[in-house]
Amino acid sequence: MSTLALKQHYHGRNIYIFKESFMDNSKQWWTGYIQLKETDPIYSLVKKNRDNFDDFYELNEYVDAFLPITAAGKEEKINDTDLFIGFDTAESFLADTTLIDCKKELMNWANQLDKEPGFKIEVQH
Repeated sequence: MSTLALKQHYHGRNIYIFKESFMDNSKQWWTGYIQLKETDPIYSLVKKNRDNFDDFYELNEYVDAFLPITAAGKEEKINDTDLFIGFDTAESFLADTTLIDCKKELMNWANQLDKEPGFKIEVQH
């Protein structure tokens, strides 16, 4: 079950956070999504792969994410036109994540995406 916990307009894009749970409420977690703009360096990559995106590590070159990116493309529970990237906190090591943590993370992503076009994080291996 999915319940909208927060919708906020931030830097010209929408962020959404949902409280997720199993039907019996035996487990609860957060999912968060940020709307992509066509001018985002990451937009064309997500658009090209929106129906079958499985290499989320590739997105980490554009967004330095504390909460791992686990979603990219359209998100049917929001709308069927915009593209998003998002995360979930279903892993046990993220169990203490709060709504405020999720909001800060999405705002951080927005700030990174709003940098000049072509911005790419240098990943050290």
